Amino acid sequence: MRRLPPTIAVVDRQLCDECGLCMPLCPPTAIEMRREGLVVFAETCTGCGKCIAPCPVGALLMGPNPLLATPASAA
Repeated sequence: MRRLPPTIAVVDRQLCDECGLCMPLCPPTAIEMRREGLVVFAETCTGCGKCIAPCPVGALLMGPNPLLATPASAA
């Protein structure tokens, strides 16, 4: 079983111009262009960050992996 990375690539859709330059740089192909825009799949992203620097508009950054989020405790 693959261990999930603590941080993964996250898309800022306000900045993303959907150029697609990041997609071929993603080794596990965790980035796809969908109708709603660029999507990074948390299940597949390895957190390598290879997609971050080449983004011409700075729309990709590393953020917490939502799959590792702990459920809020009941109050």
